[in-house]
Amino acid sequence: MKYDTLPKALYNHQGVKKILYHNDSCILHKKLTESLVDQEKISISHCMVLVVKGRIEVKTNEGECVISRENEILFMPRDTYLISDLIKDKNCIELFLVFFGHEIVDKFLGLKIKQHRKPSVSTSTICKLKINKKIIHYFDSLKDIYFDLENDKNILELKIMEFLHLVYLNNKTKIIDTLSASENQKKKRSIESIMMNNYDKNLTITDFANLSGRSLSTFNRDFRRKHGETPKQWLIKKKIEKAEKLLSAGMNVTNTALEVGYSNVSNFIKAYKSIHGETPKAMRKNSL
Repeated sequence: MKYDTLPKALYNHQGVKKILYHNDSCILHKKLTESLVDQEKISISHCMVLVVKGRIEVKTNEGECVISRENEILFMPRDTYLISDLIKDKNCIELFLVFFGHEIVDKFLGLKIKQHRKPSVSTSTICKLKINKKIIHYFDSLKDIYFDLENDKNILELKIMEFLHLVYLNNKTKIIDTLSASENQKKKRSIESIMMNNYDKNLTITDFANLSGRSLSTFNRDFRRKHGETPKQWLIKKKIEKAEKLLSAGMNVTNTALEVGYSNVSNFIKAYKSIHGETPKAMRKNSL
């Protein structure tokens, strides 16, 4: 299965309208008449979701499970692997999604953190935030005014900053602590931890570069300097190592390919043969 890398993967999804957007920051409106379950994603930006109708259920690799219902905001820190279920009410599921990156968080914290004690040391996590009527009016006005206007990245930044301020009014300490923890966690993350935690997912090298906060060329250079091989070479080896264990345990070739991040079985067989000189089927036959 191909994992969606958010937010850009949403831009062409059915039922999604872009209100304002630039690179990995955006404000989106999503409305569907049918539920969507087991949607696997990795977000390279922070995301806040306002549930207008229906509910959203989110699960992470760490076992967290959070359910957000109508008129609740769900915060998801960047670099988070998610499995989400979008469950409609009687008629539809309707959401507003706000994605924003490091620069906007830095600017927002710079304005607000002076009004608070030093943020507590905590782990960045998915959480629900309180809302007020001003936030409902904010999204209604966005939808009415900006749907049909020319996109402008400067207005986008202003509107995201306005949104964060409105969220802050009801979640002062919580939003400061949560955003600070997420930013600190990002700074500590290494290329190695990102690759080890996600090597068996169907992600491209560009996806890994985005998750690490580096350009593709810098990511490739930094990785090769440390490991003496390209990220692609390392990924193939790790995937095939895991595949060997699964095949030895009796899993069939198709399911093994999916488990180690290959949506195309032929590509998996080709990669396996490049390492072992024979196909998985031939390896099994020779081992009998």
